[in-house]
Amino acid sequence: MNNAHQPLDNPPTSLLARQTNGQVIRWPIFYELILWLTTGGKESAFRRYAMQLTDLQPGEAVLDVGCGTGSMAILARELVGETGRVSGFEPSPEMISFARRKAARRKLSVDFRTGVIEHIDYPAGSFDVLFCLIVMHHMPDETKLLGIKEMARVLKPGGRLLVVDSNLQLLPPFEQHGFVALRTGPMPIVRGYDFTLWQRTGPSTPEQR
Repeated sequence: MNNAHQPLDNPPTSLLARQTNGQVIRWPIFYELILWLTTGGKESAFRRYAMQLTDLQPGEAVLDVGCGTGSMAILARELVGETGRVSGFEPSPEMISFARRKAARRKLSVDFRTGVIEHIDYPAGSFDVLFCLIVMHHMPDETKLLGIKEMARVLKPGGRLLVVDSNLQLLPPFEQHGFVALRTGPMPIVRGYDFTLWQRTGPSTPEQR
C-alpha cells in the first residue's frame, strides 16, 4: 500500500523530507483565530462566496492547496456529494492532524495529506477544481512559480483554479503556464484581497506530465 495515501497523524518519512521554502503555520487554533479576525467573524460567508465563484458541481474532484485546518475542503466535500472527491494538503503535520479530526467529526471522507506546493503529490490531470486561498503571499517568488506549474499539472484541461490573495498583480503570470482568466475582482468581506478565477487550457505539455 502507498503510505502517501494513508490518513495518518504521523506523515510518511518520504513526505517529511519534502520541505517548502514558504512560511509554515503550525498552530491550528492560532490559524483559525487569525482567519476569524481577518474576516470579521464572517469566515463561513467568505468561504461560501469563494465556493460560488467556482460553480462547484456534484461529482467533481477538488484539491485545496494549502488547506490549513480543512474548512474549505470540508465544505467542498459536502457539495460534491458521494460521487465527488476532495483532497487537501498543507506542509504542517499539526494542521493536517487538526483537519482530519475536524472531518472525522463531520463523518466526511477527505484526503488530507502533508505536502508542499513545489511538489504536489498527485498525478497530472487529477482535479476539476483547485482552491488556493490566501496562500501565495507566504511564498518567495521562486516557490510561487513552481506552485503555479504544479497546479497547472494536476488540474484537468478545462478545470478551474480560484486564487484569492493580496497583490495578485505581483504574482508570476499564470497565462504563461496554460491558464486563461475567466473572472477577477475584489473579495467581499476581506479588505485588501482579490480573486482571479483561472481556467486550465489545452492538454498537458511534456513538462507537465
